[in-house]
Amino acid sequence: MTTAEKYVTAAYCFVFAVVLAGAACPTARDLPPRTEDETRSQKTSENRSEDRSEDKKADVPCCGKVFSDPKTAKHGACCRGASAGIVKSADVVAACGVAPASYLGEAPDGDACRLYFTPAGGGDVHDSWVMVNHPVIPPGSPAPVRPSPMLPWRWKKLAVRDAIAYQAQDARDEPGLLEHHHIFWAGRGRRILGLHVSKQVCDQARAEALLQRAIDAVP
Repeated sequence: MTTAEKYVTAAYCFVFAVVLAGAACPTARDLPPRTEDETRSQKTSENRSEDRSEDKKADVPCCGKVFSDPKTAKHGACCRGASAGIVKSADVVAACGVAPASYLGEAPDGDACRLYFTPAGGGDVHDSWVMVNHPVIPPGSPAPVRPSPMLPWRWKKLAVRDAIAYQAQDARDEPGLLEHHHIFWAGRGRRILGLHVSKQVCDQARAEALLQRAIDAVP
C-alpha cells in the first residue's frame, strides 16, 4: 500500500469513528418526551418546597417579635387594634439610645401595646417597657383637650410640636408609680394617646422626644 493510500484509509477510519461517537451520544431532540408521571412528580416536589418556604414565613409573627413572659408558660402575641404599630422598637432605639439587641418583643395589655426591653442595670424585665394606648374617639364626641378629670392625678403641661401634651406629676392613688415611669397624655385634634415609659429605658428628655415621635405616628 502506497503512502497516499495509507492517508486515505486513515481519513476514512477517522470519519467512521466520529459518526459512531455521534450516534452513541443522543441530543435533546433524540431523547424521548417526559412521561406524565415524571411531570407530576416534579410538580409535587416543587409544591413541597414552596410549602416548606411558607411554613418558615409563618413562623415569623406579623409584628416581627413578641414578648413571652419567662415566668409563665403563656405564649406571647402581637398587639392588635388602634394602639398597635404606633411606637416601634426602632423609635425607642432612636429616641432613648437603647441597644437594638435589647428589644425583647411586644405584647398586648388590654387595648394598649407594650414593648419590652432588657433592663440596663439587670433589673426586672417587667419594669422595663414602653406602653402606648390610642383610644378611638367615637364620631360626634368632642375631642378631649386634657387628661380625664376622673383620674385623681396632677398634671404638668408640656411644650410639644402641633399637639397638646401633659405629664403626670402626682399619682395619688398609685404611690410609687412615678418613681419608675414617665407618664404622658397627648392630643392632636381627635388623635389621642397615652404613653408610659420606664425610667430604665428613657430619661426625661429622651422620653419627651419619644412622645413627639408617638404623636407624629398617630394616624
